[in-house]
Amino acid sequence: MATPLFISRNDIIKTTPLQGAIDADALLPFVATAQVKYLKNLLGTVLYDYLGEQILAGTVDDLSVYYQDLLADHIKPTLVWYACVEYIPFSSVQFKSNGAVKQKSEQGDAPTKAELDYLLQKAQENGDYYALRLQNYLIAYINEIPQYLESVGNQTQIYPDQTNQYFGGIQL
Repeated sequence: MATPLFISRNDIIKTTPLQGAIDADALLPFVATAQVKYLKNLLGTVLYDYLGEQILAGTVDDLSVYYQDLLADHIKPTLVWYACVEYIPFSSVQFKSNGAVKQKSEQGDAPTKAELDYLLQKAQENGDYYALRLQNYLIAYINEIPQYLESVGNQTQIYPDQTNQYFGGIQL
């Protein structure tokens, strides 16, 4: 089954510092990567596939308010920022038939590696923040979203990651 994207280019453009001049063809592969790399790990295979089927079928509006809130208020912001995490390192490079080419800007200077690393860190922190909220929502509404902890019974399943990214251990 081909899983559709859970967010659009416009979701990223409207809610992040990335501007509208970004080519959708350049951005959407990073959305797909972030979706599999981060979101599937957070939701688990069963819930991820269930939501993908609903998006493909166009039945998201028929879902309960819990699923709609999950998609709009938790999945979108998490995935938007993780897509930025995947996009930022490649944002100033284009791949042509003759190899990688660094883009030159007519209106300004290209950012340094340190500046890009800082932006990448901030995007990662934002993604982690929303991922924690997503996890907390799923745990709080486990009875209304039963696919979250459901198992398919084989080793190909990704079980939801329930670790708390902000837990730094106990200091004695």
